[in-house]
Amino acid sequence: TGGLGPTRDDLTAAALAAALGRELETDEAAAAMVAEACDSGPSPAQMRQARLPAGATAVPPAGTAPGFVIEHGDTAVVVLPGVPWEMKAVWQRALDTAPLAERLAAATPLRVSRACFYAAGEDRVQRAVDAAFAAIAGEVELGICSRFRETTVEVIFGVEKAPAVEAAMARLRQDLEDWFYSRGESIEEVAAALLVEVGGTLAVGESCTGGMLGAAITSVPGSSRFFLGGITAYHNDVKVSLARVIKGVLDAAGAVSEPVAQQLALGARARTGADYGIGVTGIAGPGGGTEEKPVGLVFICVSSEAGDVVECFRFAGGREEVRRATVVAALHLLHRKLLAEALP
Repeated sequence: TGGLGPTRDDLTAAALAAALGRELETDEAAAAMVAEACDSGPSPAQMRQARLPAGATAVPPAGTAPGFVIEHGDTAVVVLPGVPWEMKAVWQRALDTAPLAERLAAATPLRVSRACFYAAGEDRVQRAVDAAFAAIAGEVELGICSRFRETTVEVIFGVEKAPAVEAAMARLRQDLEDWFYSRGESIEEVAAALLVEVGGTLAVGESCTGGMLGAAITSVPGSSRFFLGGITAYHNDVKVSLARVIKGVLDAAGAVSEPVAQQLALGARARTGADYGIGVTGIAGPGGGTEEKPVGLVFICVSSEAGDVVECFRFAGGREEVRRATVVAALHLLHRKLLAEALP
């Protein structure tokens, strides 16, 4: 992926041609694709995107750079643009090209199964995976990936192994029941689905995340069914005037504190009439920390008619990591509160 554009450092096609011992030539199909993609007519630099290794099959671009597929011996090499949304679109189109379609038709079908856990820790998850998959570990491909306290277990397997994998995954989910939250869906999607199911509405009061929590929630299609809005109260004066944080509490406890997180959540609910409110406040860094309140200290509150839940976190990493970890933690705290209140 990458290196297919019109600039001089886009060298992927030329490098692959050299590696395969083929000439680099203008491909007529690719040239037509580039011309069609450039509304005002392609420049000479843009037309360089049509120069492919001899024998390549051009794949229609999502932007202006065609992808291509080239067979070399028993191997099919697939070359895609690097821009993520272009790469995804062109990959889907590449699957329909003759070289890949023929290989896929003859290939053994594979399936993917996932299980996602929050705050379980990689070591605990690994031990549970070892136990659950002991009988078939050498017959499937297992992967474990952790980020922002979320751990995803992914299993790739042939269709004939489906019953054994489902049994192993069922055991894994049971063994880690307290931390399990989805079979691959993001926490945004999981929390959104549960809010819709219970008919609840949500609002947020954000400080350190600066709108990132609201953005994560509204990334879910159909979020207007439950998300009413939010307040980004970064400055203390705005916390008081818009989010209804009591000034005396703010002065006494400080902006990064449990009572301020709680009042941000309550203020979001009061301002919007939402059933649930989330309040977040913390020190994202790189500066602003003290010995008492270091960088990475975050307080999150989820408030509802049934009561408020507040948790304190100490996240590691730089500013972006702390803010993203805060968003993830806030959504998980919401999810767990929704589950607890939905139980009979």
